[in-house]
Amino acid sequence: MRVPIHPLAAFARLATFAPLAAFAPVTALLVLAPLARAAQLEKVTEERVRAAYAEARAVLESDFDARFHGELTIRLVTSVELGRRIAEENLPIVRLRQPDEEKATAEAKALGDAAGPIMFAKYAWSTREFLVVPKTWELSAKLLERPELTSDETLRAVMVHELVHAWDDALHDLSAFIANADSVDAANAVNAIIEGHAQYTTRRVCAAHGWSKGFDTFTSGIGVIPESSKASGEGMMTLLRAQSANTTFAYHDGESFVTAIGNVGGPEALARAFRDPPRDGETILHPEWFLDPRTRPVMLYDPEPALDLFVARFPADVWTSQRLTVQSNQLEAALVLLPKVDAAAIVASVRNARLVALYPAANPAEKMVVMTILEFGTEAEARAYVAMSDRLSKLKDEQMKSGVVRITGSTTSTLDGVDTFGFLQHKQMKNGVLAFDVLSLDLGRGKLVVETLLSGEPLDIEPHVKLGIALLEAVKKREAK
Repeated sequence: MRVPIHPLAAFARLATFAPLAAFAPVTALLVLAPLARAAQLEKVTEERVRAAYAEARAVLESDFDARFHGELTIRLVTSVELGRRIAEENLPIVRLRQPDEEKATAEAKALGDAAGPIMFAKYAWSTREFLVVPKTWELSAKLLERPELTSDETLRAVMVHELVHAWDDALHDLSAFIANADSVDAANAVNAIIEGHAQYTTRRVCAAHGWSKGFDTFTSGIGVIPESSKASGEGMMTLLRAQSANTTFAYHDGESFVTAIGNVGGPEALARAFRDPPRDGETILHPEWFLDPRTRPVMLYDPEPALDLFVARFPADVWTSQRLTVQSNQLEAALVLLPKVDAAAIVASVRNARLVALYPAANPAEKMVVMTILEFGTEAEARAYVAMSDRLSKLKDEQMKSGVVRITGSTTSTLDGVDTFGFLQHKQMKNGVLAFDVLSLDLGRGKLVVETLLSGEPLDIEPHVKLGIALLEAVKKREAK
């Protein structure tokens, strides 16, 4: 696989899957948890799972007036069966933004294949049942040296979390709720509300019934990258940071959003989040925008015509495309090698970052192309971003000389023109023994910056620069309202 090393490209590699795993339990995310603690690993038996479920449900019904769709089935399954269910449930969601049935089916299957082996509990909304994979649960606790994942408190906390999904399903019809997530941005927001509300409620239930230790066990590991991962090199760390930003967003930022709107708007605001959810993930990071949309900064430019122009270069029968808005938490993770104060200034200056990624449908790992249009408040901020990107690239040249994914050579060409500024880079890279080239362009004009990344897709300097100029010209100014 060609691993993207551009500041924003790592999120494009993850974009296909990350926002679509609605109801993927927090326990599935412990693959990033730190190794620690001594405790006794317990077998996750059907008897223990059913006991935890029964007690968690009784508490929710008696103390919190929860109501469900009748008797919910509990089944112990294999990771393969779980993966199939994930694919089946996500296929209708993928179809909303991928009209090609063959591509949509392949994408949903890839999601199931990726998520099935690492998840050990899931509420399946399509069949209203709980699927539990004891082998994966026990293996995760063993590999992570976190035996407390198998404790009675953790089993009950996990069951509460999943039962809250079932409760929300009875209240809000989650199939219909998810059916409106017709873009990656909308899916990110919907997933954050679903997982955030489950965490928000589970935290309170566990605190009231002595299960907080179990809640803390699976929550504390979300998105944490173990120190041992650094041995794989900066290239893999780039991807891990992108994955971490996505997972912490759904659970931590989702819970923060639910808490914030609940504190201000009460039950009506929470109900509105399910009735009329935000259309993008950035609103999750700014709950004040949800409460009062007038507080959101105005974007002056429409980047979609530029994305259309870029996508048109690649035959639709060969390539699959994916569009998303890069969120500020993702950008922050991409800039982690810079001093925090510098990274924070850059993140604050970006008004919008709209990205499209394409890869061959038949072999997504073969090659990848990415284009991003960024809007800033001033030209000075745009120039500062381009300078930062050049600075970050040089840092990666140094830090990625070794590791699984490494840079073996790098050249930079300055592209300053009459009214443009930027640079083009050519990197020679290796992933293990696989050698490949990566071309990237940062080109700015006024308050706009276009970035391109071509991995395994050659393009000479002159046509690459002409493409960048054409993309900037394609961006349209929005009409004043």
